[in-house]
Amino acid sequence: MALRDVENGVRRLILSGLSAVFGGGVAPGLPDWGARPYRVLFIRDDGIGDFIVSIEIMRAIAEASPTITFDILASPQNAPVARTLPFVNEVIVHKREFLLKAAPLWARLRRNRYDAVVDGRVAVRNVNMQTSCLLLATGAPWRIGLVGRGNDQVYTVRIPEKDLPHWTDQVVALAGPFGVQPKSRDWRPHIPMPDALRAEANATWLTVGSGKPRVLVNLSVGHPERWWPPEKYAPVLRRVRDRLPDSAIMIVGMPAELAAADALAVPAGAKVVSLRLHQVLAAVATADLLISPDTSVTHAASAFETTTLCLQRKDTGQWSPYKTLGRVVFSDDPKRVAPLPSERVVAALDSLIDEFGPARGWV
Repeated sequence: MALRDVENGVRRLILSGLSAVFGGGVAPGLPDWGARPYRVLFIRDDGIGDFIVSIEIMRAIAEASPTITFDILASPQNAPVARTLPFVNEVIVHKREFLLKAAPLWARLRRNRYDAVVDGRVAVRNVNMQTSCLLLATGAPWRIGLVGRGNDQVYTVRIPEKDLPHWTDQVVALAGPFGVQPKSRDWRPHIPMPDALRAEANATWLTVGSGKPRVLVNLSVGHPERWWPPEKYAPVLRRVRDRLPDSAIMIVGMPAELAAADALAVPAGAKVVSLRLHQVLAAVATADLLISPDTSVTHAASAFETTTLCLQRKDTGQWSPYKTLGRVVFSDDPKRVAPLPSERVVAALDSLIDEFGPARGWV
């Protein structure tokens, strides 16, 4: 603990020095965003789910004035989603690795002459060296972020961190400096879904079965603490088949998980399908019910208003799918989903079917 405190102290000194040398001092008051052209960069070089949750906030900033040109700094994972958004001028991809490998990117950001840069990574407790260098590299006088976190001196527009019920609400606060009011719109994300991709998804569902409801079961997660063992899905799938005998059940996962998925599929009359990212999003959009640990597809379900049974760690309610119908089931471990008992998930499934099934013709 003492060594960590020393390390954090050294990091704070380095970041303070970088801010003093390259930060350009204190930003002037916020401008009239409609007075002249402004170029804005939003930093979201992290997970796909993080990006999806931020879509409407980014859209609100881009639409705050017709004079704003809006760019996104994306990760290799979420850049394909960023490129589908009609309000985005340029998607710049940044892979977080050894710090100095980003030097060519820093030069590119400086050449773009940004007026404002927004740090969208509100979930992390410290503004790390990578993010600080990206913010400073832009040369933007208005560096916007939530304070109350470690190393937040890099911001020149400091937004107080509030005790808000969902992390989406914290991202919404980043749009405040652009005159966007928290209650001005529905903050559930909207992901463009081309007709051709939706038609492809419907055709894929027909290879699984023609019955209703369409139940999508996702095994894949981006972080090991959110993983739920494949064998625990077996009683859940049996209950889906028992309660919803006409359902079409599609199981998706990473290639390494498909062998285990095959063993789950046969007894439940389900089918395992290998899909790429955009196809998974289309499957979520055309499903009636999603069963998944907390990951990017549960946030996509919020975008497509797909009923969701979400599996999460204890005390992580702020990460639940935003304003999404369904159920969230928590494990008793704040660090892992794995200990979550199947019986608890089955009970939540029964409750969900009892509430939504009759009106929707599932049962």
